[in-house]
Amino acid sequence: MTINSEVESAVGTAHPLDPLSRAEISRAAAILKEGPAAADTFRFGSIELREPGKAELRAGAAVVREADAVLIDRATGAAFEAVVDLDGGLVSSWTQLARGVQPPFMLDEFDECEVNCKKDPRVIEALAKRGLTDLDLVCFEPWSVGWFGEDAQGRRLMRALVFVRDEPDDSPYAHPIENLVVIYDLSSGQVARIDDNEAIPVPAARGNYLPKYVGEARTDLKPISITQPEGASFTVTGNHV
Repeated sequence: MTINSEVESAVGTAHPLDPLSRAEISRAAAILKEGPAAADTFRFGSIELREPGKAELRAGAAVVREADAVLIDRATGAAFEAVVDLDGGLVSSWTQLARGVQPPFMLDEFDECEVNCKKDPRVIEALAKRGLTDLDLVCFEPWSVGWFGEDAQGRRLMRALVFVRDEPDDSPYAHPIENLVVIYDLSSGQVARIDDNEAIPVPAARGNYLPKYVGEARTDLKPISITQPEGASFTVTGNHV
């Protein structure tokens, strides 16, 4: 389908290989939202330039600006690849990916995992038995790592390691909470499993490098000067060097 008039005009570019501009990315998203990705449960993993072929560029003819997009429907767990014609304002290709194939995690999904892990009674209990009751000082580091088992197929799972700070500005990575791993299901918005083994002491040594911990920066450094009196030996036009 064709996009509405609010974002109808295409964005001009200096070179056909220029990355998508902010306006073009917004246009691609709007085209998809008015088409097959209309449901609020769709999330965009990426929207990038679909580069034209070398033959098209050599011919010197006008090149259609296209975007490659990867999406996931959080309601069903299904992932899709799409090609968007930015000049024509339409979705020229829409392909559902095989079950279990998913786009990378998004930044707000990292935040979602941490927020909901801190609400789970099992996680709270596991932390409490280690003497950790101030959840504001606990940090969850979620990634996609390893094999989760047969029941994981088609689910969007994160594997969260757990760390703790001694105070708000402390580096949590110096204090890993060993033998505690949380598996979080982004599809359901709930903790799927907790691997809670023997509680061992959290390392007490710190690894902080802020001035308030290590003191102010040195003031005895000798000056260094790098100059090119006649200017650079190259030119940059847009993204072309």
